[in-house]
Amino acid sequence: LQMGLPDQFYSLVWFISPILGFLVQPLIGAWSDRCTSRFGRRRPFIFALALGALLGLSLVLNGRDIGGVLADTASNHKWGIVLTVCGVVLMDFSADSADNPSHAYMMDVCSPEDQDRGLNIHALLAGLGGGFGYVVGGINWDQTRFGKSMGGQLRVIYVFTSITLAITTAMTLLSIPERPLPKSQSRKNCGKSHLKSPSLPLPPSPPVALGSASGPDDADEDYNYNFKSQNGVRYESHLGENVEPAESQMSMKLLCIAIYRMPPSLRSLCTNHFLGWLSFEGMLLFYTDFMGEVVYEGDPKAPHDSEAYQRYNAGVSMGCWGMCIYAFSAAFYSAILEKLEERFSLRTLYFFAYLAFGLGTGLTTLSTNIYVVLSLCVTYGVLFSSLCTLPYSLLCEYYQSPQLSSIHFCGSSEEGTRRGMGVDISLLS
Repeated sequence: LQMGLPDQFYSLVWFISPILGFLVQPLIGAWSDRCTSRFGRRRPFIFALALGALLGLSLVLNGRDIGGVLADTASNHKWGIVLTVCGVVLMDFSADSADNPSHAYMMDVCSPEDQDRGLNIHALLAGLGGGFGYVVGGINWDQTRFGKSMGGQLRVIYVFTSITLAITTAMTLLSIPERPLPKSQSRKNCGKSHLKSPSLPLPPSPPVALGSASGPDDADEDYNYNFKSQNGVRYESHLGENVEPAESQMSMKLLCIAIYRMPPSLRSLCTNHFLGWLSFEGMLLFYTDFMGEVVYEGDPKAPHDSEAYQRYNAGVSMGCWGMCIYAFSAAFYSAILEKLEERFSLRTLYFFAYLAFGLGTGLTTLSTNIYVVLSLCVTYGVLFSSLCTLPYSLLCEYYQSPQLSSIHFCGSSEEGTRRGMGVDISLLS
């Protein structure tokens, strides 16, 4: 906005990434289900998408400076706007897409009884990370010695975020190793009427009894049988019948079939998830601008030495503190969510989150009092935590349910599709 991007294009910029995600993320999920990399099925995708997020972040926070080097002037930021828009799209798409193999990775390595806890920890850390991130954005670094030495507000945010992203990605990649999907098994199954990847790739294979004469394939089958008997979950990756070449298994056509033949329970869950994120993103993208323009009555396009521009900046900074409240409340709610799940059903908690968010945003539009607007940010955290955990918990329940899993999720001749956890997580996202 400060570089002169018209208001009507602001939301369109953020609209590009979800459309790309809708088209590409299911393909990424299918590829990760069948990835035969020696590093595992999920981690190569996490690494590649983290690099994309870092590159996009670099363009977002340095687009104006790079544009100035190219041909931009003080009144014309054409190249700066183009580079920043490209950075926003790449950063948002990569960050959102990386969440899907991360979720699948966690499902792979957790036993069923630990999956809800893993999802709650995931949301808790997302809330804490978001909270501290917004703290960095809320501080006026231009007025500090450190900020001046780094080159201003945007430079501090860029350095902080880049280092944090690099460290946390490395921690993820070096944590629990994955059991690679054997290439021989993938090739062997290509000629069959259906392809399924092995069940969960972790933990390590059980020891083979002394004197056993079983070959490598038998060992894989023994591993899969033992792991299924221990965890009772089957995450199979099959998109359609009569599939022959491996490349066709990841085609958009078969993914469209998987969407069209989506089990009714999953379709209902996806519809609710869509409505929840539709509401939440609408609030999230415009909250700081709402604080600057409505609550503080500022103008982002006013001259930089004017009072209206200063009011807008003050409102955006206060909006960052409001986002801190939302993020930390999400972390707190995630911490107690596991206890709440012992007393209430997942659907009850899901409904409560939507109700709380609806009341919170409704009251925010009726009041411009700064304290009321900030306090209602707590309801945003409740919804965010719920959106990050409860739909995936319900998806795990579907896979673990003997009735649903055998009929719809692990496939049947009537459905003609065998679904994979990676694909379904991507479709849900």
